[in-house]
Amino acid sequence: MAAASFEPSAEPADPVVDPLAASADPAVDPLAALPQRFLVALRDPAAEVREAACRALERLERRADLATLQLRAQSEDPGMRVAAIYELGALVDPAALPTLLSALRDVAEDVRVVAVRMLGELREPSTVAPLAQCLDDPSLHVRRHAIEALGRLGERRIASLLSTMLSAPEPEILVSTLRALGACREPNRVHEILPLFSHPDAGVRAAAIDALAQLV
Repeated sequence: MAAASFEPSAEPADPVVDPLAASADPAVDPLAALPQRFLVALRDPAAEVREAACRALERLERRADLATLQLRAQSEDPGMRVAAIYELGALVDPAALPTLLSALRDVAEDVRVVAVRMLGELREPSTVAPLAQCLDDPSLHVRRHAIEALGRLGERRIASLLSTMLSAPEPEILVSTLRALGACREPNRVHEILPLFSHPDAGVRAAAIDALAQLV
């Protein structure tokens, strides 16, 4: 959901008076009145004030988008939930994190896959434990994307979590795990990777070589 662009006027208007500033009415919620104040500030003679008002209005719109998407993420329609989780992740807003984490437990595989992918894009260290739980997900696709999301963090402490997946029977899981281990650059995992040089799948063997090359 694209945020509208608020452009400050190139030609500053004459100094304006905030019609709300002089109001001492206790019935007026100062927070609720902020959008109107920001709009008034767009006509401020000073360019830096107008630019600050633009930033404030854009931030308010992103917050409105966030609230709308959080509601859609609770829809009964899996397709709508998928779209909402994708857009929430694209906002790159820490306030979206609880909704993304909750989606990891969604009954729909597609929702869980998108949630894992978007969490991986955030590269947020606090998501390590929830993503690690996804390594036991019944869906191969969720497990693979969880491995890739953990690998994007590139932290050595994650290597021990990832190495447990080197006994997986699926070549896709092994390839993703090897790539993630390479990104973690944990040299103590060399002895766990070497046996995969003789794996029957060529893609796994190639990924093992690439992983070890990153550890040198």
